[in-house]
Amino acid sequence: MLAVLVGVVAMTAYERVHTATPTGQMAPAPTFTLGVRTPTPTPTGEAALPTDQQRFLAIGETQWWRATAGACGGRAPVIERSSDAGATWIAVTPNYLGIERVLTLNAFTGADAEVVAGVAGCNAQALRTYTRGQFWESYPDVLTASRFVDPKDAASIHLATATVPAPCGASSGLHAQGDVIALVCDGRAWSWTGTVWEQLAPESAIAVAIDGGEVVVAHAEHECAGVALSRVAPAGAAKPVAIGCAAAVDADAALAIDVTGADVVVWSGDELVFVQ
Repeated sequence: MLAVLVGVVAMTAYERVHTATPTGQMAPAPTFTLGVRTPTPTPTGEAALPTDQQRFLAIGETQWWRATAGACGGRAPVIERSSDAGATWIAVTPNYLGIERVLTLNAFTGADAEVVAGVAGCNAQALRTYTRGQFWESYPDVLTASRFVDPKDAASIHLATATVPAPCGASSGLHAQGDVIALVCDGRAWSWTGTVWEQLAPESAIAVAIDGGEVVVAHAEHECAGVALSRVAPAGAAKPVAIGCAAAVDADAALAIDVTGADVVVWSGDELVFVQ
């Protein structure tokens, strides 16, 4: 479970909340050796939340996408699409492909989506839809170029050129955009430098997103009675810049974040909370 009540700074923010009732059930390449820059967390063997409770949110220009992770051999994932900025959602999970777990979720071309998923025995596949979720197809070349947590080993990260150790034994919430790769391990946000993982401030991280080459971190903060949001450059020494506080959000519950325009959108429970 997350280490909460860690003091940094948070600034007052306004919130706009939309409620959307989910239609679904809620709840790797050659290797090489690398280092992890200190301080290095002690691997716990457990993610902050059980795998099937983890979430993903991806906002496209005209279509928004979200997913619960699911677990191989356990609760099935649910993928949903919204064409009205999260007011309503439609389930578009490709169950006919034997999907067992969602590892990444990305929006592209404004209206389309891509997931890397554990499929048919939890083997990784990259799936894309160009029909707003009606049909999904496997793209092996996309999988090769994708960055994701190994569905069979959360201590391993698949990159385009290699499979590398994660900075802890149970990584989660990986996001990649361009050269920026970020994830959560043992309650800290981390970014990949190309050779090692670097810790990002602030501490008590819950989820990450990438925006304009920077990492947005959702984290616990004692001055925010909810979930604080900060922006940091993907270099470990950079000082975070406070964005605001999602006061209605439970820091101990599953959540996902993404950015649209000036807003950071937090998906928690059945709600989307917008923080500017």
